[in-house]
Amino acid sequence: MSVDSINSVGSPYSPYNPTNTSLTTGQQINRSADNAAGLAVVTGMTTEIMGQSVGMRNANDGMSLLQTADGASRGMTDSIQRMYELSIQSMNGTMSASQRNMLNTEFQQQMEEINRTAATTKFNDISLLDGQNPDIEIALGDSSKSNLTMPTLTSDALGLTGMDLSNPANASAAAEALLNATDLLSASQANFGAQQNGLYSAVSNMATSQENSYASRSQILDTDMARASTDKARNDVLMQASIMMQVQGNQDKSNVLQLLG
Repeated sequence: MSVDSINSVGSPYSPYNPTNTSLTTGQQINRSADNAAGLAVVTGMTTEIMGQSVGMRNANDGMSLLQTADGASRGMTDSIQRMYELSIQSMNGTMSASQRNMLNTEFQQQMEEINRTAATTKFNDISLLDGQNPDIEIALGDSSKSNLTMPTLTSDALGLTGMDLSNPANASAAAEALLNATDLLSASQANFGAQQNGLYSAVSNMATSQENSYASRSQILDTDMARASTDKARNDVLMQASIMMQVQGNQDKSNVLQLLG
């Protein structure tokens, strides 16, 4: 066996042997020369898979943001329900002026709590319910995006600013405004839920697509262990046979030299 055949690329005796390398790394493409076209396809798939992973992470962040806003809006609902209770109580003709003042004090405190919640509800320092960020864009990978619509839930937006319980007429007007505010909050909460479901569907679709991309990439990139093991065993047999032939050839030469001597 010549030196060139022993050292040629792809030979079982060369410094770089694709079969041995693929068994070691678990990949059948370890350099461009192994499969240039396949490497290009694998690189594209890997980029796509990475983008899908980031897109799913972004969507999960979006769901967390919506859950934060939804939790805050539920706290506002509790405040409005208490304000409605106070307004109905203040409408009663048996209430004295001083008693209405006490009811109104709690009423105003609940309204301040609504505004405080709207001002302080944030996700990653992004205000959610005070109208500063009505649209929040979620990048889902490639050019896909999802726009989250965030409501303004201040007392102004809910139509409650200026309401008080100082007399039965004002209490009646406040009760009607509070019913409208309850409807606005319910609509906002329904919107939060719908947007969360949309992002969940996006994550599910991306996960399915990513799983398919992994499977396709694996068919091109990963080593066929059964075939590679068979090739290695064959190469080992060939190498051992070659060594034995060389040993036998050297021994024959030695015998001839002894006879000539």
